[in-house]
Amino acid sequence: MSDSEYEEEEFLVFADFNNQLSTTELAKEKPSIKIIGLDEKKPLAEINGNMFRGTYDFAMGTEVFFEKDLNAPPSDPLFEAVCRQMYKVFGKTNKVINFQRIYVGKPANSDENMDEVGQQDDEHFKLNMSYEEIIKQFPSMKDL
Repeated sequence: MSDSEYEEEEFLVFADFNNQLSTTELAKEKPSIKIIGLDEKKPLAEINGNMFRGTYDFAMGTEVFFEKDLNAPPSDPLFEAVCRQMYKVFGKTNKVINFQRIYVGKPANSDENMDEVGQQDDEHFKLNMSYEEIIKQFPSMKDL
């Protein structure tokens, strides 16, 4: 297949971390964000060393994405409150990935071996694999 025959399709998906990330974690100049397996049923995300497992769902309404509007007309301070930055709609979606925090590593008080990639309980998702071993589970995404 040549490059001219290749079709690229783009989808917007809203990532919901259910208030498990503080705004200070993403306020860093270059936050470390890695997402693995977006085409899988349960993608993984690592944000500044914190691991999350996601599940796809549909939004109750429509999720809207905004970007800065550099060509916005200046506001009239006589009639409107002064706004520092204007935004415009960039896109919308009804797809959501609900991410839940997972903890990587074998619990200190557990001597049992975990044969599966992970076992979920009510609060935690425990893995006994390193991040590199998890990446190897998704060979199509490994070279990105």
